[in-house]
Amino acid sequence: MDIGDIGMGARPLSLGKAYAGGVDDATSIFTNPAGMAWNKNMNITSMSGTLLSDINYVLVGFSDYSPIGKIGIGYVNASIGAIPITTITGSGSTAAVVQTGITDYNSNVVYLSYSTKLSSILQGKAEGLSLGLNMKFFSQGFSGGGTAMQNAVGSGMDADLGLMWQLNPWAKLGYTFNNFLPQTLGGRFEWENQTEVESIPMSMQMGGEFGLLGQDSLIKNDSQKLDLLADYQTAKESNQPALWHLGLEYWPSDILAFRVGMNQKPKAGANNTEVAIDNNLTGGVGLRFFGFTFDYAYMQMGELSDNITHFFSFGYRGIDEPKKKSREKIEKEAANTIPVPEVVTKPNLKTYKDLADDYWAKKPIEYLASLGIMGGYPDQTFRPDKELTRSELAVLLVKAKNFKINPVAEIEFSDVRPRDWFAPYVAIAVDRQYMNGYPDETFRPNQIVSRAEAALIFARYAGLYMKPKMSQSVYPDVDTKHWASSAVAAGKEAGFYEYISSGDFGLDKSLTRAEAAEILAKTPFVKEKIKELIKGEQ
Repeated sequence: MDIGDIGMGARPLSLGKAYAGGVDDATSIFTNPAGMAWNKNMNITSMSGTLLSDINYVLVGFSDYSPIGKIGIGYVNASIGAIPITTITGSGSTAAVVQTGITDYNSNVVYLSYSTKLSSILQGKAEGLSLGLNMKFFSQGFSGGGTAMQNAVGSGMDADLGLMWQLNPWAKLGYTFNNFLPQTLGGRFEWENQTEVESIPMSMQMGGEFGLLGQDSLIKNDSQKLDLLADYQTAKESNQPALWHLGLEYWPSDILAFRVGMNQKPKAGANNTEVAIDNNLTGGVGLRFFGFTFDYAYMQMGELSDNITHFFSFGYRGIDEPKKKSREKIEKEAANTIPVPEVVTKPNLKTYKDLADDYWAKKPIEYLASLGIMGGYPDQTFRPDKELTRSELAVLLVKAKNFKINPVAEIEFSDVRPRDWFAPYVAIAVDRQYMNGYPDETFRPNQIVSRAEAALIFARYAGLYMKPKMSQSVYPDVDTKHWASSAVAAGKEAGFYEYISSGDFGLDKSLTRAEAAEILAKTPFVKEKIKELIKGEQ
């Protein structure tokens, strides 16, 4: 028996075991290992409960990032104590069942898990896809009971494969291929006192998590969240029917969740020759506070009330980033952060001693400095020709849109520490998809930004339309097949590169502070802020 069928955590159990696309913490070890890659924090999970009033379940799991991806280890145990060993004495009317001893049963599964985003393997391609793999090691047997239970122990192994795909902001799909190893490659269980080898049941489960209500859902809502989870399960055995697993999860607030689900299980038909299906009700609640989680699951097992089971999980999933309002709402509110008095006075623009009156980027530099977006140096210089690093650009982008800055507890890049002054800005710039990291899980904060890279970043930042395929080059040195060609074309059309009067674009040239100020001042959001600032000059 694969006890992982129940040993998976209270949250997925309360959702009818619909987990293919809806897990992203240490629970993924026991459900879909591909989900581990979607959580950037260290994760811990545990579960306990009693099934059918006799079988005691215990589960623990741990996962964390490593240089090669996210790795995890899990353990599930199911045990029954004091099982009577009996024998029949006598015959006929004198036959009697006599207890000769007791034995204890234990079944264990150890999981070794690995997960990674495919983009880290395919050098930036396959964004939104993750892969996961489990190696599972089984052991079960009886202890005690004398010679009757001698050598009644066995061991085996198998493996699970998982995939997860963020189809769009409100839909995440998943697929698991459980116990896929053939016997010839080790996918089997062997008892010590028997020569017979048992195969471990193979199954596949596919489904998804769909946001119905929430920030990135079909219906926008900043304070509540409602998700639908639906999975379809098939087994290799011909006598096993296909099953559905359905769940609804409602978060009225950030700390409390209510769950309900339906878990289908096969059962013997009326004449014991056919296979029927039980539609079992599940439900539960969840609490999340400072990264710690508590989950309760109610499980119906068939029609008997004695078979109702309760499971409890406790864990740590890490501190999520504070819930953000929708991007449109943030930008609308941020646009109003500069008050416009009824009587507008002439603004006192900041100036720098190394900017000549006729310097080509003097105005945008002074505007951004006066708005508090881009500052100078203590010696009252701006150093316009100084090259800009990736961390400095991230700070500019975030400051320009007035995002609220909060300290970060964890960050996904190995070369950015949470205590680095630029870490909160990098986290927001990446979360908003203005900038990306590299396949080796680094951000390279001190790397100089090239014009090609800047073109793509500013096009994303300004929300410009980038053609999927270019038929004509907009600069002699920008080939239509270059990865930044569409971004360069979009930026030129938006007027970002008017300072490049003629000739080549210079894809490999470094972006200077003056160029960054010139381009940033022409993005729609910053342009509106500058208009408000300079009303007093008119």
